[in-house]
Amino acid sequence: MLTRKQKDFFDQLKEMVKERGYFPTVREIGKILGLSSPATVQVYLYKLFEKGYLMKKEGRYWELAEKSTLVPLVGIVPAGSPLEVFENLGEEVELPEWMVESGGNMAAFRVQGESMKDAYIQDGDVVIVKRVPDADAGEMVVALLDDSSITLKRLRRDSKKTWLMPENPDFKPIYDPFLVIGKVVGVLRKYR
Repeated sequence: MLTRKQKDFFDQLKEMVKERGYFPTVREIGKILGLSSPATVQVYLYKLFEKGYLMKKEGRYWELAEKSTLVPLVGIVPAGSPLEVFENLGEEVELPEWMVESGGNMAAFRVQGESMKDAYIQDGDVVIVKRVPDADAGEMVVALLDDSSITLKRLRRDSKKTWLMPENPDFKPIYDPFLVIGKVVGVLRKYR
């Protein structure tokens, strides 16, 4: 965990790298951040290195480390007809830190079926889900149906009802009762 000063330093450093397209020199960092001593900049850089936020490249050059988090692949979610497949597959999916929502209880599901193809989610994709008890209308969700099966659809609401809408005209909406397990926050696809 970073201290407040280290976090501020790191946030500004990331912004510099983003703007420039390369990692700035120690003197450039000091000048931009108002640190007159290169030794002070080096102390910050080494602390970030020790905590895994920076990597050494070719022994003496710095670069930002891609922080990642492992998320369990907990099952197959049908994007088609609901299916009772909800098991821990014993695999984990590595996600970059920026994809993991803060305070999020995250899980991954492998997609099976074509009901979400018009939302560009294909059979075999992996959806990243933040486990939440509800979602806003229009969000894509994984839902537990009354018969204990699960499905991936878009949540829809009006003043009278709530339903799950497929993104493929070949499939029909699913109406209450169902329970939102989580909302989709990302999609991973491996091209073959």
